[in-house]
Amino acid sequence: MWRHFSPSQLTGADTFGVWRYRTAGLGIQRGTGMAEGGVPYPQVFVVEGQIGVPPTLPVRHPRCGALLQKILVLLVSLALCAVAVEAYFIYRLYNLPINAPMGTPAKQFGKQEGPVLGLRNLKDQREGNTPPTERSGSALKPPKAAAHLTDLRLPVELDGVLKWGGNGDAFSGGVEHRAGSLQVKREGFYFIYSKVTFAEPTCSMFKHKVLMRTPRYYRELELMQAKRFSCRNSKQPEEGMLNSYLGGVFHLHASDSVFVMVENHTLVRHHDTSDSFFGMFMI
Repeated sequence: MWRHFSPSQLTGADTFGVWRYRTAGLGIQRGTGMAEGGVPYPQVFVVEGQIGVPPTLPVRHPRCGALLQKILVLLVSLALCAVAVEAYFIYRLYNLPINAPMGTPAKQFGKQEGPVLGLRNLKDQREGNTPPTERSGSALKPPKAAAHLTDLRLPVELDGVLKWGGNGDAFSGGVEHRAGSLQVKREGFYFIYSKVTFAEPTCSMFKHKVLMRTPRYYRELELMQAKRFSCRNSKQPEEGMLNSYLGGVFHLHASDSVFVMVENHTLVRHHDTSDSFFGMFMI
């Protein structure tokens, strides 16, 4: 700490002397003197020697360090849990049976309905390892009413109604095949389809129809019809082949029956099961 004294406060003149004073126990020294020619020395400032060392600042401990550490540990734990759960689900996914549908519990695997078979069941059937409960001498029955006829009987009768046999790829389930027609047993919506292959006419019309008989109406009802007019070149050495296809969805009642009819029936040709067919299935 500095103390200031003016020359007028110093007494005891001595040209080259220095007077020392102590004030109020502070241990401050001061002095002045006169130089030659009566010129005073400049003022003297003396630093106290007994002043204490200033105290050090207190160390501030971080307050949020522990909280940040806890948050970091929590985030790392959550990330590890997420990785473990993902690994578990991946393991389960890769260990699902081949014939099990996605999203079905493991206890329900193998309980699929319908004619669709899994890869393992298909492999077992090819290898002859079909379980005894699945072996049957009868044909596979469709889960819903359906029928498919491919054995067209030729020649076509004069009335033009196509008659079908039960050979080839034909099958029937829930639908009765009677005299060339298919009669339904349950009311519902059915997709009905028919294809007929015929020789190219010589400038004449070929008509292909699907009709319905029902006890609720006194006459036959036409459901679908296709017309084809063509003129075959007489210079062609071989007979040209054409085909007509019909298909649609209809609401049928029990005991309703549908059948196929053609006009200009002498043109109908049938060499393979894919040439002409007739069928329906419930949707």
